[in-house]
Amino acid sequence: MTTLSHSPRRGLTWAVLRLHRVPLWVWTVMAIVGAGGLIWLYGLGQEAAPYSGRCGAGGTGTLQCATEMRYEGSELDFAQLLAWLPCGIAACAGATLIGRELEDGTATLAWTQSVSPVRWLAAKLAVPAVALLGGMAVLTLMFRWVWVAGPDSGVNRWNSEYFHAAGSVGPAYVLLALALGALAALLTRRTLPAMGLALVGIGLAYNLGDTVRSSLWPASEVRGPWDATLNHVDQLDLGMITESGKHVSGLDCTDQAVPGDLSTCLSDHGAVDFYAKIHPISHYWPIQLVETSIVLALAAAAVAAAFWVLRRRLP
Repeated sequence: MTTLSHSPRRGLTWAVLRLHRVPLWVWTVMAIVGAGGLIWLYGLGQEAAPYSGRCGAGGTGTLQCATEMRYEGSELDFAQLLAWLPCGIAACAGATLIGRELEDGTATLAWTQSVSPVRWLAAKLAVPAVALLGGMAVLTLMFRWVWVAGPDSGVNRWNSEYFHAAGSVGPAYVLLALALGALAALLTRRTLPAMGLALVGIGLAYNLGDTVRSSLWPASEVRGPWDATLNHVDQLDLGMITESGKHVSGLDCTDQAVPGDLSTCLSDHGAVDFYAKIHPISHYWPIQLVETSIVLALAAAAVAAAFWVLRRRLP
């Protein structure tokens, strides 16, 4: 800590890097391993591409079907890991980096050596935030590259795990998890309880995001029978429009395959047309950016609350 007297900011950052070099190296290795796995997945996707959608239709053999199914399962596994694991790591990191020093008393020692508590907390948050964002940027961009280049490009875009793994939302939730971990550590002043609170908090935030996501952008309405062009949209509602113009959700004629039968089905229900409330592909990035902004605002609020708690608890 003697370097603090010459360059407090640089010395504090260097001290944080040295003190927590093991978890930083672990995260770096995990990011490298994840990148290597995504490169392997890209190769598997290119191998499976010629057989996409043909498995089980009599056009391919057992080996080709196995390749396609292996790719689809591996891609989903990567999406789930990228959506959840970094959030858990960030929550535990925030709780551990702050909570352990409060438990051991090393934070108080640092405050007596020309390092203000505010600057101490800022460094404790900034260093892991930069490391986590750097790794997440690489993994998110690589996953999106693999997904777009794969045989099922665009499929599952509205799936929760894919939504987190392939867009800006994922890194935002990682920052929120880190901030929640730090706030929990300052509130409890204990590492394990802080980790538990942070994991619960980010889990609740994650599920709340899934619940409200469809309402973050105005939905579009399309009319007419459902066809293949709508298979990859986010369907919010489906039903019929009565002669009075009322939208009745849930009514459909999915068992009617002939157009004349569809007309009969509409007539039987006193309806004149079908309707669907959807989020088309064009809504994907607006929803990503709106949710990202909300999550970043929550992260900023958690950081502000952490600094407020720190000031309140100073002797």
